[in-house]
Amino acid sequence: MRDPDELLDAFDDGLRPLGPFTRDEVHRIGLWHHVFHCLVVRTEAPARVLLQRRASTARSFAGLLDLSTTGHLTSGERPVDGVREIAEEIGVSATAQQLIPLGRRLLVDDSDEGRNREIVHAFLLPLDLPLDAFDIEQCDVDGLVEIKTSALLQILADPTVFVSCDELSTDGAVRHRRCSAADLVPATDGYWTLIAIMAERFVAGRSPLAI
Repeated sequence: MRDPDELLDAFDDGLRPLGPFTRDEVHRIGLWHHVFHCLVVRTEAPARVLLQRRASTARSFAGLLDLSTTGHLTSGERPVDGVREIAEEIGVSATAQQLIPLGRRLLVDDSDEGRNREIVHAFLLPLDLPLDAFDIEQCDVDGLVEIKTSALLQILADPTVFVSCDELSTDGAVRHRRCSAADLVPATDGYWTLIAIMAERFVAGRSPLAI
């Protein structure tokens, strides 16, 4: 469970700094704040990515599939400092040098946590560790899903479609399953589609990579 009293750097609607506010204040008032997003991508074709299944105890979007790692940047942190979230959420260590920056994007959603106004700093993390080698038993997620980007784009384009994927559960077992767009944290402004396309472009050796 995240600390509601942790301090975040907050910004007004013009993205002018307001100073540190607690996490609960930021969401209650609806202030802009920095967050870290990271999508783990396999380095060889066909392009595949890892999605976390949010914990059933999460304050927002419990049980849904999300990017590999997401988290708030606390007051004074740089975007790359969010790399610490990777170990906390999916149990592997990574360095800032391994991250591939995709840039910054503004996201807005209202959830059970409150009014969410995020300055998102998005990254890819190339990582070929087999799915069954991740140890997520003590992590902040309920599962880890490996899915082809082509399949992810398919369900994003048509919410009636189901596709196959593999899911690692906290007991260490990998099971085949089917998922649809209903399994995903709701998309905002095409963000899911855009970041999936960036993963495909990375695997294909294409540039630029940007959101």
